[in-house]
Amino acid sequence: MELEQIKHFLHGGDYNPDQWLDNPEVLEDDIKLMKQAGVNVVTLGVFSWTSLEPEEGVYTFEWLDDIMDKLYENGIYVILATPSGARPPWMARKYPEVMRTGEDRVRMLYGGRENHCESSEVWRAKVKEIDEKLGERYAKHPALIMWHLSNEMYGRCYCDKCAANFRIWLQKKYGTIEQLNKQYWSAFWSHKYTSFDEIEPPSKHGEMQMHGLVIDYHRFYSDLQISFVEMEKEAVKKYNPDIPVTTNMFHLNCGINYDKLAKSLDVMSWDSYPRWHCQKDKSTEWENAVGAGFTFDYVRAFNQRPFYLMESVPSVPSQFEFCKVKRPKLHMLSAMQTLAHGADSVQYFQWRKSNGAIEKFHGSVIDHNGSADTRVFRDVCEVGAKLQELSYMKGTDTKAEVAVIYDYDNIQALNAQVGLRKDKSFWEKLSQIHYEALLKSYVNVDVISADADFSQYKVITAPGLYMFKPQTAEKIRRFVEAGGSFVLTYYSGLVNENDLCFSGTLANPVFAPYSLNDVFGIKVKETDGLCDDEYNEIAYNGQSYKALTCCDLLEVEDATSLAEYSHDFYAGMSAVTKKRFGKGNAYYVTCHTENDFLRALYEDVLEDAGVSKIIDVDYVKDVMVRERGGHIFVMNFSTEERVIKVHDEDIVLGGYGYEIL
Repeated sequence: MELEQIKHFLHGGDYNPDQWLDNPEVLEDDIKLMKQAGVNVVTLGVFSWTSLEPEEGVYTFEWLDDIMDKLYENGIYVILATPSGARPPWMARKYPEVMRTGEDRVRMLYGGRENHCESSEVWRAKVKEIDEKLGERYAKHPALIMWHLSNEMYGRCYCDKCAANFRIWLQKKYGTIEQLNKQYWSAFWSHKYTSFDEIEPPSKHGEMQMHGLVIDYHRFYSDLQISFVEMEKEAVKKYNPDIPVTTNMFHLNCGINYDKLAKSLDVMSWDSYPRWHCQKDKSTEWENAVGAGFTFDYVRAFNQRPFYLMESVPSVPSQFEFCKVKRPKLHMLSAMQTLAHGADSVQYFQWRKSNGAIEKFHGSVIDHNGSADTRVFRDVCEVGAKLQELSYMKGTDTKAEVAVIYDYDNIQALNAQVGLRKDKSFWEKLSQIHYEALLKSYVNVDVISADADFSQYKVITAPGLYMFKPQTAEKIRRFVEAGGSFVLTYYSGLVNENDLCFSGTLANPVFAPYSLNDVFGIKVKETDGLCDDEYNEIAYNGQSYKALTCCDLLEVEDATSLAEYSHDFYAGMSAVTKKRFGKGNAYYVTCHTENDFLRALYEDVLEDAGVSKIIDVDYVKDVMVRERGGHIFVMNFSTEERVIKVHDEDIVLGGYGYEIL
């Protein structure tokens, strides 16, 4: 959905004037400084409930009226937030049931944020009430361009009301307790239920061993939070349905299935906080850039349209183990990377530093000193000017022929299961490792769920696709048959959507990847887990590469072996296979490897699939290349000079330098 009021990229961020109402001079300074920095939008009211409703039923909107009017008079638009990220003290005191109950079944005391119970009727009623008040008052205000629902939603409640709603959710899903017992394999350890009333939400001092239950509670609470978003959306749109809504996604595994949440939003937005300058090698920010790019391509791919960077930091974050200021030129480079991946905004948390509480040292545009004479402010002004210069690019597409699967349900299942290795962070990083290898081939990449439409891509890779949901195998089959190239890896196709293993009989044996043995031409017979201090080796195209973490042992039926193991009792067995199936190719990678092997493999896969590179050159260390709307972004995430050839011309990039061609 286009924001027609603003023709330029959005530039601004979270603004909390209610913290400065007793100091009008500060508020006057803010308007002047915003105009100087090229700010054209601010987000208001994210945590302003106490300032809007200091007592139950007593509303004080006058300060917000004044701020919105002044901003609009000065050419600055508003993204208005609903205040449901945190409630005022009077509410928790009068209605304690609005507070969350932890896994330990102890209700939380007042404090913090995003710690309310989405099952609470009181909580929902109070949120709906103030949302409708805001909608009625501001839905037609000329400054308003978008609604910001709540803030960085995460976590779960485990109260009795949530438990009761969970049982209703389970009954709708399974129909009968017998079917639930079958899917949970509850005869194990004598856990068979006789009624839905016996089921409790998972807890570390209760039931965590039935992984179907754990995954289902995550799904249930995700659905519950999405229903809460739907309620807020309906409330604010009541008085003007044309104003789009968003909520700021911020963590890949925060507890909400973003793929489902995206269907409830008009605009996708993301909060990005890379750990700049915290790598051991201080000469490169490549790893941070890859991580940021992965999240950008994830949120953009939901609706294949530009997204909004809702929060970033112009200087130093406050929540990391080491809090480093952005070095000169990096703020501009990180802003350009955001645009390159399809963002239509660069926005910050926050405009002015708070004087107290937990985020008082979180980097902001204006520091406690209140001065414009700072490096950070000059950097923000420079970005503001550049965004106006590049406004012709706003709304343009970022097209990709290649996709990496990162699936919420699959990650929940991998985090719950016990097998192969204890380190759960490994699974979180796996898709990003393959994504990085593809980036180094200089192609645009989408990050999608297993439920996404496959048809628009030429190449899809699915690292560790442990869970095959009902349509997964058939979608892969159709994709390859129609001419696509699909790369599947070890630990794939082992369980169904409830974490129940696919199994067979003597007469009808079943091997991974489930129901796709004919497509890939292989059967997985065993998987060898490797310790951190050991590795095997594989030979590919005359080069030797390390095989790490695990090694699937295959029976190759009618696939071609592209690489073989070098050591142990499975020396000589296939490590990578390829099979022509229908009009496409199915690849199977049996082991975790270093990135140099993945890069070599994907170069061959992409060439075979006819994927066009943005620029047809070998990867230059630390240089990222992206294409958007016919424009090529060339970005150097190193402190050292890099040279890359683009269309037969040598482009020289200084440290943290970039070019748009």
